[in-house]
Amino acid sequence: MNVRTTEELVDAFAAEISWRRRELSELKRLVETSSDNEVTQAALTRGAVALLYAHWEGLVKRLTETYLSFVGLQRLKNSELSDCMLALIIRSRFQEAESAQKLGPHLRILEFFRTSMDHRSRLPNKGAFRTESNLSSKVLEEILITVGIDSASYELKFHMIDHGLLAKRNHIAHGQLLDVDEEDYLYLHDEVSSLLTLYRNDLENAAVTRQFQKDPVAQI
Repeated sequence: MNVRTTEELVDAFAAEISWRRRELSELKRLVETSSDNEVTQAALTRGAVALLYAHWEGLVKRLTETYLSFVGLQRLKNSELSDCMLALIIRSRFQEAESAQKLGPHLRILEFFRTSMDHRSRLPNKGAFRTESNLSSKVLEEILITVGIDSASYELKFHMIDHGLLAKRNHIAHGQLLDVDEEDYLYLHDEVSSLLTLYRNDLENAAVTRQFQKDPVAQI
């Protein structure tokens, strides 16, 4: 998705989180109203946990892709980028050099530092970040570093992400029997809902305050 203004980005973020919230709210309603049938509720909670994880990973992936596309369309010079954005460009060049046996890619890295800092930046289209279909706290922390978001607010959720959401999702996805009662599911639902809002707000704020720039100036 190509978004060039903060207004377009805010709208894109709102649309992306809105349909996910509607679906998760409907799942929560179904779980809460199925308590009179133990078998039905067990099936619903298992499926709902898997979908909770899917929406969590999906939102992080989609919003991050949209944000990086937005940054790439701001027509900034390499010298104007924040450290984390410039590091993305440099990493892609090192990855190219590491896979090559010839000296050329290494010379291009040297040329980049000597001559390209005042050229228009080109963020990599692929490989900027990976959810790895396994969005653990370590993977999330790396994504937060990539986009320049402080991880402090997320660290409180790391245990829940790894041992609550991800572990349960993996058991269910691999066809293992795992009982998830209504209380456990509702706890995960609330925690994931707060994470969706937190990441959306932090990334939106990073765009509005132009944290991707070396010397950011908020766009009101």
